[in-house]
Amino acid sequence: MRVTDTARLQDWQGRLDQDARRRGVQVDRLIALWAGAVLVLMLLYICIGPNPYQHEILVDPLTGGAEASPVNRLVWLGLFGLSAPLLWFRRQALPAMMLKLLPLLVLFAWFALTTRWALDPAVSTRRLILYAINLLICVAIAVGMGDSRRLHLAMATGCAVLVGVDILSWIAAPGVSMTPLGLAAIHSHKNTLGAVMLLAGFVCGTYAWSRIDWRGGAFWWGVTVLALVLLVASLSKTSMGLFAALACATPVIVSLMAQRRMVRWGLIAVVALMVAGVAFGWLAYCLVVGADPWAPFAGITFTQRTEVWAFVWDEFVKRPIQGWGFGSFWDIDPTVQPSLQTDAWFAQPDAYTNEAHNGFLDLAVTTGLIGLTGAVVVLMRWIFGGLILIRDAVGGDRGRLGAAILLGVFPLMVFGHNFMESSYFTANSIFGTVLLLLGVEIERRFIRA
Repeated sequence: MRVTDTARLQDWQGRLDQDARRRGVQVDRLIALWAGAVLVLMLLYICIGPNPYQHEILVDPLTGGAEASPVNRLVWLGLFGLSAPLLWFRRQALPAMMLKLLPLLVLFAWFALTTRWALDPAVSTRRLILYAINLLICVAIAVGMGDSRRLHLAMATGCAVLVGVDILSWIAAPGVSMTPLGLAAIHSHKNTLGAVMLLAGFVCGTYAWSRIDWRGGAFWWGVTVLALVLLVASLSKTSMGLFAALACATPVIVSLMAQRRMVRWGLIAVVALMVAGVAFGWLAYCLVVGADPWAPFAGITFTQRTEVWAFVWDEFVKRPIQGWGFGSFWDIDPTVQPSLQTDAWFAQPDAYTNEAHNGFLDLAVTTGLIGLTGAVVVLMRWIFGGLILIRDAVGGDRGRLGAAILLGVFPLMVFGHNFMESSYFTANSIFGTVLLLLGVEIERRFIRA
């Protein structure tokens, strides 16, 4: 009798444990769905912005700078409100997450310190608060998803929606979608559409490659092709060049990370020696014939970017250590904005410029050498972390490898992109926000169970 009672009790406890596990799985799925919805909404907002079809920068006549939308902060606060339940339900994962994010949090502390001597402290503080809210939302999404494959799917879904919206806009309203410079569709500028389609092509392309079933693969490859059509129609040379570089470099990166450590470092050393050999040969040739080794680069202006770079560099030299304050150099009070104190072409209303077109220069001039060094360290941490994830995923589940490719290659792309544009730690930047999300996810993946 006692044996029977014990067996019944164990059976009853087993059913309770099974029900608890089933409820846990259901709750986990609901939290992941909620996090995915927040991610899609955030992606749609950062890619479209508060003013769809506004294809020109509106300069505020009272400030002389670009108009700031009052909707922007309300949207971000709304997204944070949607993210708050995720932080609550995943609160047990937050201490370990914060520990992994410690280098990033120290960098944010320095950014906060620079607001004390910023050119425009009010604007600097608002932009830092916005980025802090972005970070909290990204942490909520990462811990809410709990799986890079889910994150990859949610990002691909958001990108597919953007591709569909832009295609429909092009078909239904070609007059307002097209600009003299190229297709802009629902976005603010043709270069914005190019950046969005670069992101969509890479995210959806890697997700399509990771699909095993032919129906899913066909759908996502179709979305990728449409994204490329929109990318070409945008006539954004920077984005088209970056996508071509990604398409060529990604298989090489994956193949390289699949090699043994000795082979991998040997191949890297061979490439480095080849580059060094070509540079040495060119310098030797110029020495023999008496030519200037920099002559081929003398006429290159990168679409007049060099003039902006020279101006920003001169301003950086004035405050090389502390900088002019986080986010306190462009689009600030016109009485203190450095560019508006000159008669440079990039400070005129018809050619208004609100970035250095080099993310590292912008970080240097606003947060000084300390901020730039910290930002580069954090970026390198994400780059090498992402590459390690690719190495660990090679030979395993295809979906896991596809997500690892997204996490490993995108930070490299942003690193290259910021030599010509400013997106790294730039408020309301598409690539900057996505990089922050993927960086948080990379850190989460290295949390020890």
